[in-house]
Amino acid sequence: MNVETFNYSLESLAPFFYLNKRNKKNIYVFPTEKEALEFYNNFSNFVPESSHFPAWDTLSYDSFIPSLEIQGKRLQTLHNLLVNDFFDIAMSIKSFTQKILINDLDVIDLQIGQEVDFENLIENLAYLGYINKDRVESRGTFSIRGGQIDIYPLNSEYPARIIFNGDEVAELKLFDYISQRSIKNIKKVLITPSSELFQTNQEDIYKSLKIESKKDLDEYELFQFSQNLECFKTLLDFVPDELSINIIDFNACRETFSEIQKIEEDSFNNLQKFFSLNVSKMKSRYVDTFTEINKYETSFYITNDLEKINNVPQFLDGLSADKVLQKINNFSKVYLSSKNEKITEKFSGINNLQIVEHSFSYSAIFPEMSIAVIDESLFTNRKQKDRKIKQTKLNEESILVPNTYVVHKFHGIGLYEGTEVKTIKDVDKDYLSIKFGGTDRLYVPSDQINELEIYVGGENPRLSRLGGGEWERAKEKAKQNAKVIADRVLNLYKLRKIENNSLIIDEDTPWQAEIESDFEYVETPDQLTAINDVKEDLSKNTPMDRLIFGDVGFGKTEVALRAAVKVAFSGGQVAVLAPTTILVQQHIETFVNRLENYPLNIKHLSRFVKKKDLKEIIKGVNDGTVDIVIGTHRLLSDDVTFNNLKLIVIDEEHRFGVEAKDRLQNLTSQVHKLTLTATPIPRTLEQSLMGIRETSRIETPPENRLETLTHVGSVDESAIALAIQRETLRGGQVFFVLNRISELEEWMKIVSKQFSNLNHKILHGQLSADQIENTMQDVWDRKVDVLFATTIVEAGIDLPKVNTLISLRSELLGMSQLYQLKGRVGRRGDQSFAYFFHSSNLGIDAELRLDAIKSTGQTGTGYSLAMKDLQLRGSGSILGDIQSGFIANVGLNIFNQYVLESLDESIETVKPVIKPDIKLDCYWGSSIPKNYVDADSERIDIYKRLEHTHHTKVYQVKDEIIDRFGALPEVTNNLFITAKIRSVLSEKNILRCKIRESQIEIFPIDLTEEINLRMKTLDKKFIFRNKRLVLNFKNALSPDSVYQLLNSNL
Repeated sequence: MNVETFNYSLESLAPFFYLNKRNKKNIYVFPTEKEALEFYNNFSNFVPESSHFPAWDTLSYDSFIPSLEIQGKRLQTLHNLLVNDFFDIAMSIKSFTQKILINDLDVIDLQIGQEVDFENLIENLAYLGYINKDRVESRGTFSIRGGQIDIYPLNSEYPARIIFNGDEVAELKLFDYISQRSIKNIKKVLITPSSELFQTNQEDIYKSLKIESKKDLDEYELFQFSQNLECFKTLLDFVPDELSINIIDFNACRETFSEIQKIEEDSFNNLQKFFSLNVSKMKSRYVDTFTEINKYETSFYITNDLEKINNVPQFLDGLSADKVLQKINNFSKVYLSSKNEKITEKFSGINNLQIVEHSFSYSAIFPEMSIAVIDESLFTNRKQKDRKIKQTKLNEESILVPNTYVVHKFHGIGLYEGTEVKTIKDVDKDYLSIKFGGTDRLYVPSDQINELEIYVGGENPRLSRLGGGEWERAKEKAKQNAKVIADRVLNLYKLRKIENNSLIIDEDTPWQAEIESDFEYVETPDQLTAINDVKEDLSKNTPMDRLIFGDVGFGKTEVALRAAVKVAFSGGQVAVLAPTTILVQQHIETFVNRLENYPLNIKHLSRFVKKKDLKEIIKGVNDGTVDIVIGTHRLLSDDVTFNNLKLIVIDEEHRFGVEAKDRLQNLTSQVHKLTLTATPIPRTLEQSLMGIRETSRIETPPENRLETLTHVGSVDESAIALAIQRETLRGGQVFFVLNRISELEEWMKIVSKQFSNLNHKILHGQLSADQIENTMQDVWDRKVDVLFATTIVEAGIDLPKVNTLISLRSELLGMSQLYQLKGRVGRRGDQSFAYFFHSSNLGIDAELRLDAIKSTGQTGTGYSLAMKDLQLRGSGSILGDIQSGFIANVGLNIFNQYVLESLDESIETVKPVIKPDIKLDCYWGSSIPKNYVDADSERIDIYKRLEHTHHTKVYQVKDEIIDRFGALPEVTNNLFITAKIRSVLSEKNILRCKIRESQIEIFPIDLTEEINLRMKTLDKKFIFRNKRLVLNFKNALSPDSVYQLLNSNL
């Protein structure tokens, strides 16, 4: 053992280790996970091949499994330890001492040109724990697609596509799990096991606990009791003898290790009685590996002895770029982290300048090492974000799956049960089996899928009977009702299309630019698009009516603030409407903090405002001295009149009742309106889909946003206790949500008794304004550990330390309430947890809602949930109080079509495009065989997309399908050509086309002189009668030649 001790600052460690590495194989151990990760982020700019070995993000005996991403990083790092000649790995003392429950680390390592037995590879994937799915959308899954395999390795940021030529790996690509499109070619891919416990089974758990049981353990329980396993390893069992260990702040590491063990023991003693298995003795998840380090070259670094510290950094905070240039001019190495072209150009003249990929946590110079480290935030006040490959959303149309209600435009409401392949006239084709009322059944050819729509209009609709007049009568009643809706839409449009030059908002002022540049975050691309959309609307002489869709915490408020500032600086008044007093408080703090140095008078109206102040504020609104007013529905009171209202912003739109929003229509017919929402109510979403309101969507999640781990199930006291224990031990806070106040108080007594050392408070709407304000202030000041509340917390309370949500009776909550509650946690980069418990009597609709919230992550999915909600419960009345029974009878999509058909043709933005029904009969087969695309839902999705694709764009879909599934079979290639032919027929208004091997028959067509001349120049005979044209050919026609002919000047 070679032991040395050094004194360095934390900031100097990364450049020091880079310049003075004395070994090929190094690990760096820090007291905390935060310090290890910060060191890795800085160090990876000097040594890109370095890695971070994280600890599990769960407590001992936790009821959640460690995140798949963390498990993947750990497995990848362990593999690197075993196979690489060089490595640099940063870790915390927690990960350094954690047990590793792997006997042999098996991996699959593939590269281009490698010979691989296809069937053997599938077996190996199953052995490593990967699950075969129709589509790869999450880690730990794979999908077989003809001659290729899609897989999402646990250790990869993106899933991989393995394309074979026989048994040879021909291509490797990364792809976007959302769009399923390839995004990058790669040369090799490493596939680790799908879990750190892939070799562990429940028999091992029972043996270690010395109990006999026939109970099947789920994955959560395997992880929960895994630390009692007798067979384990530590990190040092994977490292070579020539390792160099660098321990930073050894005393702090020892203290942290002791604290971890004490927390384990306390947790076990408090929670043992809640475990599903009888665990009589606790075994630590961690091993004291300090006793083993004497085998290796070990160095100790002290960072907190300021008197003896070496390589003291000189921080550059507050210096201009020119002064920084003067300081670093003679340094041997200069590292700049910036993607800003102006900044990189400014420093381009520096010798030995290196532009690096990742952010530095500081900007400083180290004269003793002659090295400078500069992060662009030094000049911009913003932290840059690492660029990731942009993921593109799939079309939001629902994918058709069995047992889905559908509407056939000619036959009515049916139940889709699956696909069948039928052979008719020697041609195989997919048919969709639709069950109607009684024993009626209809088989719809895949090329007529455009006649079907997914039913939206409520739960469990009545199935139509084939034949008879029931469906026609329902359609006729719906058409009459649609005309009433159309008249109201038309009146609304006429009001909002009246030109009014006073609505034009001036160009951005220098103050506006200054405020925008002070925004502490980097705007995401779609956030900038939304901002520009709003500014463009404000420059017009017609009222803006725009919806901003964006998940909780995605930056909608910043869009509204910039719009408000623009309007206020141009002399107009702005009203910001929020559903609760608490959300109003947050908005007023945001606006005042951002705008306090500018000549804007910002006030708020809510029940927190004293009566005396209330009168003064209302007076200021009335006489125009208040520029921006933020308030609840109090803003809609009769005594509040505006002097020069130009913009109204409605936040959390889904929380306002129909009456309040209908009152807004009169207020906003000649005022710019901006609506912010994460989960739009179905009525609002449907207005967006119909084109009645303009829409901007913010889909890019904030930097370092982690997906909230979500549990849905019956009430489980063990899970509740573990959740509270986990969160409070890491210094966080818990929301405990239940909408029944008496039960909420009972649960508060139960939890308070179990966790008597914690601070508990209750919050609900029956409390006085002062009580609510004081309670929320205590939560903000972190004087409350567990807040027991009704769904009042759903409406916008934003608290960074609240990262665990427990919701009881969740079956009573609507989709937007569930999603908004889930969005209350996980807003600052910490791993968050959401528990949605329900009663035993769970209805079908509630089960679907809870399934949706469980399967939905936190990266831009509020819009998708709203689409699901639209399907589950319909839209209600699109414009207010119209009876929705007619919608339920025919489905929302058909009802919308009737509304659009009834609108005045002068409204171009909503003028319907009605496609003719084309009957196309081809002699060739055109389908998607199951051995090419196995999943029915995938095949139907392709059929449906082709029905709506213009013939000049079909190649784009074709390229995507080849990318996703491999080379096309001939019958599928014919399908794409057939889709092009159908599109051309639609374009030329040809309703019937029959194609035989040497004959084409089309109807209707006018035989113009130009067509007549063209017929005579071609090698074919033709017959024309009653607008029916029959063309006869000497040679056989190919599908492509038919398309070329029909797409000509025929």
